[in-house]
Amino acid sequence: SRTDAFSRRISQSLVGAAGAGIMSVAARPWEWEDVRAETDENGVHLTHVAEPAELLLRNGRLVKGAGYDAASPVARRSLARVGAILRLRARGRYLVHAAAVVDPKGGAWVLAGDSGSGKSTLAWVLVRQGWSLLGDDGVLIEDAEGGVIARAWRDPLRVSLGLAKQFPELAGLAGRVSARDPRARVPVEREVVRQAPVRTILFLERSERDRVLRVGPAVTLASLVRQSPWVLIDDEDAPHHLTVLAAVADSVPAYHLAHTPSQLEELPRTLAKLS
Repeated sequence: SRTDAFSRRISQSLVGAAGAGIMSVAARPWEWEDVRAETDENGVHLTHVAEPAELLLRNGRLVKGAGYDAASPVARRSLARVGAILRLRARGRYLVHAAAVVDPKGGAWVLAGDSGSGKSTLAWVLVRQGWSLLGDDGVLIEDAEGGVIARAWRDPLRVSLGLAKQFPELAGLAGRVSARDPRARVPVEREVVRQAPVRTILFLERSERDRVLRVGPAVTLASLVRQSPWVLIDDEDAPHHLTVLAAVADSVPAYHLAHTPSQLEELPRTLAKLS
């Protein structure tokens, strides 16, 4: 099968890396933003890096650890988010740091990239043009029988208030900016599509000039691992997580989109050329 074949190729790559003396993932601590993960014979141990709070994943269940109840809401939310991600991946659903929209034909376009790369902004551009919203800041990927599916992660779409000149509707939402958000984003309410087949993946980068480049499976896989770093948590679900990302990279068209502010108007036409 497609997944098994790509799994063999990934396994061969990992064996080659081990033979070259590269330290294994299991030998390194895993950390994402303010959460650290370590594995033991009982499961995954999550700790907050700034507060003495712990959350444990034991036999598929999340169990409060030392300091969890006394921790700040921000710390508890960070721990619970990673815990939820790990529970979902045990069910074969893998979170990718991305926004996603659904085109008028029903295909999902996954907009992946680092924080500040323009995921939410470009998603909003397309939603304003009649596309449907599937997710912001997180999309669940599943390799189903009929192909790769993107599922909603239910975070609200947040767009920078600094774009109110281009998007006048944001001005009336200024009072909803969180004091803790240095990027001054406002949540924009839109009905969220529950799921859609993945049509295309776009890896975003802000740039001084617009360009679109097709990328191959190897680059796509490396970029997906960067945006789905939970794959590096060394538990029993990690191998299948990597296998699914590899299968996605092998089967879904992917592009690198470097964009300027001109895409606030041109994006629908830019994407139409990729269809």
